[in-house]
Amino acid sequence: MQPTEQAGDAASPRHLSGKVEIRFTQAIHGVSAGLLVGIVLVISWQVIARYIPGIHSPRWTSEVSLVLMVWLAMIGSGLGIRDRAHLAMDVLVRQFPRRWRGIVFGAVWLVVAAFGVYLVIYGYELARRTMLQTFSASGMPIGWMYMGIPVGGLLITFYALRNAWKPPELDDEEVQANRRLIWSVLLGGVGLIVLGAFAVLGPEALSGPVGILLGSFVVMLLLGVPISVALGVAALLTTMDLGLPLLIVSQRMANGVNSIPLLAIPFFILAGQIMAEGGIAQRFVDVARVLVGPVRGGLAMVNVVDSMLFGGASGSAVADVSATGSLVIPMMKKKGYDDDFSVAITVASSTQGIIIPPSHNAVIYSLAAGGVSIGALFLSGYIPGIMIGLSLLVVVYILAVRRGYPSEPRPPLKESLRILVDAVPAMFVGLIIVGGVAFGFFTATESAAIGTLAALLVTAFIYRELTWKKLWRSIIQSLKTIATVILLIAAASAFAWLMAYLRIPSTLAAGLLSISDNAIVLLLMINVLLLILGTVMDMAPLILILTPVLLPIVTAPPINMDPVHFGIVMLINLGLGLTTPPVGSALFVGCAIGSTRIEQASRALLYLWPAMLVILLLVTYVPWFVNVLPGLVG
Repeated sequence: MQPTEQAGDAASPRHLSGKVEIRFTQAIHGVSAGLLVGIVLVISWQVIARYIPGIHSPRWTSEVSLVLMVWLAMIGSGLGIRDRAHLAMDVLVRQFPRRWRGIVFGAVWLVVAAFGVYLVIYGYELARRTMLQTFSASGMPIGWMYMGIPVGGLLITFYALRNAWKPPELDDEEVQANRRLIWSVLLGGVGLIVLGAFAVLGPEALSGPVGILLGSFVVMLLLGVPISVALGVAALLTTMDLGLPLLIVSQRMANGVNSIPLLAIPFFILAGQIMAEGGIAQRFVDVARVLVGPVRGGLAMVNVVDSMLFGGASGSAVADVSATGSLVIPMMKKKGYDDDFSVAITVASSTQGIIIPPSHNAVIYSLAAGGVSIGALFLSGYIPGIMIGLSLLVVVYILAVRRGYPSEPRPPLKESLRILVDAVPAMFVGLIIVGGVAFGFFTATESAAIGTLAALLVTAFIYRELTWKKLWRSIIQSLKTIATVILLIAAASAFAWLMAYLRIPSTLAAGLLSISDNAIVLLLMINVLLLILGTVMDMAPLILILTPVLLPIVTAPPINMDPVHFGIVMLINLGLGLTTPPVGSALFVGCAIGSTRIEQASRALLYLWPAMLVILLLVTYVPWFVNVLPGLVG
């Protein structure tokens, strides 16, 4: 190409529009980061002012934080659409021939754009109607909070239309590699769900408003529509069929995120990212090597123990797989561990981070359950999470003996003490977050905010590993996750309201009781249902969709289960789903880090899943494991 042609290409409208989009997106990133930092500072100020004399905390801090969070969630949702970061079950569409794949992906993004248009129109209408209502402390019009909805809708529409013309580029060999496994698991799981719904809910599950709500959601899910959008569009279609005002959906979405406890979720996510980037994961690996490294299969045991420590600090299975896996999987391969086993133990042990506090999924369950104590959920998760870790350690030892996996040399006493002392600040971060809530010093939101600041101080000034570049990367990565989760909660709130309106929970309860009125059998059926659903959908949407349906069933006779107990059972069940094909996010991340095919890692996981299922049954049928710590703390 001649220089004049290059210059002409650089000045072409397409090139200029690309540069404008990049600058625009960078500006949106900056605004979103500012909103997130603002929330952290406002809530931290509120906590510090309570305990330090002479510092005044205005009464409006919580209200301002809510406004900032709604704007953050909606603006961030647009960025999530741009980066295709929203949770979606597109594994089925990825098996289509290239031509059909492009058509379906284009149609999916047009559906997303249409949902964005709805948010613009009815989000603005909601904001307009609430402009005369004010917050009690600040006097700020509530409509200013809801103005974030149409702004986010504009971004969602813009980026969805952009994506419709830019389908993702996929490696055909990679796409087809696990075709048989994906088709069998996905269609088998969906088939069981449809048959189960028909058997329990009756013919109306496939017709009328119930059929529209559930059927449209499942169809969009299978076609790869982002789950939050599928929930929202299914709610809209059902609302139109019922003849209800369309504004109801936006109202219910707004009510779903207008919650002070919800503020804890952004902090937990950001704290986990900062810890992953700032060297805390490495400290926990070193501690685990001191504790269990010299045992046969030591590096695999280090993997499990590190997940207890880091997963418990970050509260995220995916963050744990990413941080621990990038450190330990290469070490395990170098020491002669099988590739598939190295990935499998990393993925399986990461589920401890969902159960051992803190966990943003526990906060999501608390919200979906109508305000179950987050402190009680945190305390209740310790023993079941540790039990899962111990069961995996037993399996690791047996396999290590059979396969000849080596042990690690024991560090000298002086070196061991140095490692343990070096990890104290990292453990202090987790102690602040969990202890503050469990012993009543802070609310969950305040504890998460202080924990985020503590993680920042420890990684930047004590370990000196958190650079400005790493901090920015942590914030941007957190923004995507936060926006995904908050939009999901908003859409699921509208979906759950319609399920209640259509009496789906009571119909399901009657259907289950018609099969059996034995508590043991009912709990077994619910566990099987959760395990099956966990294989075909991600954890957060399942918590939001199923909790309002199943909680009334398990808390009523003949089961009479405590809501906290059921929350832990649900977290374990759905945590297992993160390790299974075809949509297990922890499994995907582990396979990517270990350069291992999903099929190979799944075969290795067959040795680990039974141990985890035994713990699930113990926790389900023996409430003592869940109730003992909350009972001791009181």
